[in-house]
Amino acid sequence: MKFLPVLIAAVVALSSGATTPKPVPQLRQSPINLPRLSVVPNKGSFSIQLDTAPAVVSHENHTVKATWNAGAKSFLKLNSNVYNSVQFHPHAPSEHTIGGVRYPFEVHFVHQDKNKNLAVVGILFELDPNDEPNPFLDQYLSGFSQLTKPGDKFTLDSLDPSSLDVADSNVYRYPGSLTTEPYTEGVEWSVLQEVHTMSLSQLEAWESVIHHPNSRPVQPLNGRSVKLVAKKY
Repeated sequence: MKFLPVLIAAVVALSSGATTPKPVPQLRQSPINLPRLSVVPNKGSFSIQLDTAPAVVSHENHTVKATWNAGAKSFLKLNSNVYNSVQFHPHAPSEHTIGGVRYPFEVHFVHQDKNKNLAVVGILFELDPNDEPNPFLDQYLSGFSQLTKPGDKFTLDSLDPSSLDVADSNVYRYPGSLTTEPYTEGVEWSVLQEVHTMSLSQLEAWESVIHHPNSRPVQPLNGRSVKLVAKKY
């Protein structure tokens, strides 16, 4: 019987006092459902700026990542800590929900500080009732026909995020994690309350490259504090 040696080894291990290490519980995971909240004053706790910069857009199998480096002109400031913008990537459908509502698309803008700590800004998208395309996504999607397999990439000489108007929205703030393996915690999350719009053809362009949903299910809040911070201070 093939399983007999394994069974004997297990019995020996137990009798000798050996134990199997237990995984550390993960209690501050992302994404979450963002509840409907009253706005609290900003008091300088959140400030963001995204500036025009060149980008390399690459097929990563599970998503399409845009790596850019806009230097000091693109930053995220959380309290006194400054993070630089390094890349963004979408998920479809959205990973975060607001009041239990899931949206067709979500873009994560990943930022990193000088100590390699991560902070992510999430922007949710819904389909425009008049099927108007989103100017920012138009730029990002412009070379998707070149992405036929993982590893393919194209370059954008200039990617302009100004149409997102990221500084003009209230922001959900909470402590969380990466939403892909290894699900590392210690990530500062900021999700814009304002939901942007996109066209159906833009969503279809995404689905022509990423053929499957790439969203992690909503995770338990586990007593964490979520705040809705005012856009101006």
